Amino acid sequence: MKKIIITGATGGIGTMLAAGLAKKGHQIIGIGRNAERLNEWAATIENGGGSASYQVADLTDDQMVFEAGQRIVEEYHGIDVWINNVGVNNHNAIGPTWELKPEHWWTEVSLNLYTAFVGTYTAINLMKDGGSGYIINLGGGGVQEPKAFGSAYGAAKTAVVKFTETVNLELEKKGLNIKVFAFNPGFIRNARTEKLVESEVARNYMPELERILKYGKMSDIEDSIDLITTLIGGEADHLAGRYFFADDRNLEYAITNVEDFINRHRNLLRVH
Repeated sequence: MKKIIITGATGGIGTMLAAGLAKKGHQIIGIGRNAERLNEWAATIENGGGSASYQVADLTDDQMVFEAGQRIVEEYHGIDVWINNVGVNNHNAIGPTWELKPEHWWTEVSLNLYTAFVGTYTAINLMKDGGSGYIINLGGGGVQEPKAFGSAYGAAKTAVVKFTETVNLELEKKGLNIKVFAFNPGFIRNARTEKLVESEVARNYMPELERILKYGKMSDIEDSIDLITTLIGGEADHLAGRYFFADDRNLEYAITNVEDFINRHRNLLRVH
């Protein structure tokens, strides 16, 4: 059983990850802004046989997040895993880049990138005295290939992936046994993706999303849960800093062929 913090746990993929990891016997601690929703979320997991608690904090407020993390460490005598799940795809930041309002574009980037920084910063400072830990950042569409009309989200998630690699390298150089990974959960059906797909802006600029939702193959949250389970189990420690895809299920192959992945810089952002 590991003590796992999930930010943004009360909606979308975060809720699904929390429920799946709780079923595997882990203690789940959610961090978010809305106490009422967090309380309902924790009760749902508890009623399903899992173990969950929460702390209230705005993920854009570094002091609030750090204090919430400290309270969790005091209550549970440390943490094992921190998942930076907070992510947004605001409808007002979708469209031709030159037609977007600059403040909307920057809000989208900041909410995705800054929250990953704040979570990672907090997790490392809380884990380093304990000697070990895992941090997992969520990437997304626009990282491995550009997505037209999604420049803000794509830029933010690409930055999160490079940030992940950079921080992991720093941890290695400092001799800290904390591993940082990033992964893409894929396109998973939930209330948030349905709302996005049904929006006028998505129908105008990303009509392929509706086709996938209605007729295509969606991603399965169980693949993400299995991937996280492997990452925090220690088998993939030599592959820390890399970006994995839940859909392609190649983590086991990477573990078996770790030297090839390292020597060829696979699953890292590189210009060749």
